[in-house]
Amino acid sequence: MGYDANIKRSKEERHLRYIILLSMATLALSSITIISLLAIPPVPTKVQSEPVKNPTRLVITEADAVKRVKNLDAAVRAKKKTGVIMEADKEALQLTGLLQEYTRELLQLRYGETNKNYRVRLELEFQSTIPENGDQGSVLIELAPIDLLPCSVFNFLEIARTWKGGAFHRNANHVLQAKAHSEVTQPMPFQEYSEKYPHVKGTVGYAGRPSGPAFYISIRDNSKNHGPGSQQKKNPYEADSVIGTVIQGMNDVVPRIHTMPFSGFDKDRTKWVLIRRMTVLVPGDGHDADKDGYIEYSKSPPEVTQ
Repeated sequence: MGYDANIKRSKEERHLRYIILLSMATLALSSITIISLLAIPPVPTKVQSEPVKNPTRLVITEADAVKRVKNLDAAVRAKKKTGVIMEADKEALQLTGLLQEYTRELLQLRYGETNKNYRVRLELEFQSTIPENGDQGSVLIELAPIDLLPCSVFNFLEIARTWKGGAFHRNANHVLQAKAHSEVTQPMPFQEYSEKYPHVKGTVGYAGRPSGPAFYISIRDNSKNHGPGSQQKKNPYEADSVIGTVIQGMNDVVPRIHTMPFSGFDKDRTKWVLIRRMTVLVPGDGHDADKDGYIEYSKSPPEVTQ
C-alpha cells in the first residue's frame, strides 16, 4: 500500500507541475499578443493611393482603327451575301457585334470622345418653285447614341463630312427622302436597328434595303412600315437603319419641304429642295461653342487608349 501511495502522489505532483507550466506559457503568449497589438499603428481614416496603370493597355491610331473597321465591314458584307438571317445567325451576330465595337472606337478617334450625341446641320435651299418664306432654311439632326447604333451614326457623319451635294427629291405622305452625294457610296453593311430607337415621327433613317446612303425624314410614325419585318416576308427582324432625330426645324422647315410641288419621286430638279451644306457638330466649349455646348467639327485626336 505504501508503494502504491507513493506512485499516486508522484503522478499528482507531475500533473500539477504540467498545469502550472501550461498556465505560465498561456500567460506569456497572451502578454506577447497584447504587446503586439499595442505596437500596431492606427489605421488612417482615408487612404491616398495613385491609380494603378495597366501596362497591357494598347494605344492605337486612327489608321489602325480604319483598317480594323474596313476588314470587319468586308467580312459582314460577305456573310450577308450568303443569305443568312443576320439578326439570328450566331456567326453573323458575332461579326456585326465586333464591327459595332470597332466602329465606336473609330468614332472616338475621328470625332472625339464624348458622352453626348453628335449632331449634323443641313443647310437647305428652296428654289423658286417654293417661293414662300425665302430661299433658305436649316434642319438640325441629333444622331442616335453610339451605344445603340454606332455604324449608322458613323456612316452619316462620314456622309456629312465628305458632302458633295444632294436634295430632297421624294415627297411622300410618310417620308421626305433625299439623295446623297459624298465619298460614302456603299449602302450600310447590315441593317443596324435597335428597338430602343424606332422609326417614330421626326426620326431620320436610311432608305432602301440594304440601307443608304440615301436617307429620309419620317413625317409620321413609321415604326411598323419601316421597322422589324417590314417591306419583305423572309426576315421578321430586318428593318431600315435609323440615324437620328430632327431636333430643330421639324415644326417649320420640314413641313415646308413637304410642300414641294409633286408627289412621290420627281425628276424635275427645279422642284427639289437642295441640301447645300452639311456641318458636323461635336460637343465642345469655348467662345465658338453654341448654347448647347457644340462646336463645328475639328480634327480627331491622333490616338486613343484602350
